[in-house]
Amino acid sequence: MSKAKYDVVSPLGDALDAKDAVKQSSSAPPLSSLKGKRLGLCWTAFTNGDIVLRLFREHLSKRYPDMEFIEFAPGRGLRWGEHPEPDIADIVREERLDAALITAGC
Repeated sequence: MSKAKYDVVSPLGDALDAKDAVKQSSSAPPLSSLKGKRLGLCWTAFTNGDIVLRLFREHLSKRYPDMEFIEFAPGRGLRWGEHPEPDIADIVREERLDAALITAGC
């Protein structure tokens, strides 16, 4: 019987991959504050992702009472909890979100 082989990886990722990611990234700059912002909450189809989002909402709403939370589907014609589609960025713009949390669950 052969032993299983496991790879150990760093949660920081590979330095070479990180350089490429920075070049390809189209991320918005970080927000200076969450005060008064519209935060999108998107749950993909993975187990417990909805629970994680609700806990974030609960925590952030106490800290930023004027923050608005918008639950949105991960693509056109999809429901809360389905896999994301490429048009998710368009939905974020249409909803006029300042930021979004997208969870995959655990």
